[in-house]
Amino acid sequence: MKKNLKRMVLLLIIMVALTVIPLSDARAADTELFIHKSPDFTLTVPKWVDQKSHDPNFVFNRKPNPDASTALAISVSNLPSDKKIIYTDMAAIFKRVLENQGGSDVQILYDREIKLKDGTTAREVETKWKLGMWPFRTSLHSFVVIVLKDKKAIWVCISDAMPLADNLKQYPLSLTLK
Repeated sequence: MKKNLKRMVLLLIIMVALTVIPLSDARAADTELFIHKSPDFTLTVPKWVDQKSHDPNFVFNRKPNPDASTALAISVSNLPSDKKIIYTDMAAIFKRVLENQGGSDVQILYDREIKLKDGTTAREVETKWKLGMWPFRTSLHSFVVIVLKDKKAIWVCISDAMPLADNLKQYPLSLTLK
């Protein structure tokens, strides 16, 4: 199960990472409310272009345009029933998944416990890492908010080729559990 969780996280990161738009376009995005059932949560999301995913754990994946490097993805996956996963494990899992799937020079810029606006305990992790082989290597920044609820992991990740500004981090941080 831990292996599946790692694969899910990697797929989330890669899908989010393979997208670039100027931040000014991201700031101008109109928003709407995304509603998910079981577990019940909502999230403010930009009205960008929906992207298809082959992973059934992905419940949302958007980019400002199909060729953009900026992307927002939401994944909901089952937690392993045979092992207790805790918040402090999440950054290490995130890093290992990136490294095992071709990511290199993975740096955890920070990893901390937060409280969402609704008071829910969550984890936020920001990373800087590289994807691909030289000369096609891409530097990426990913910001992830993770909530463990009802034996599920909710991952809300935004990635970009540029350091992530607060206007992009606002989307994962708008996560509200019911």
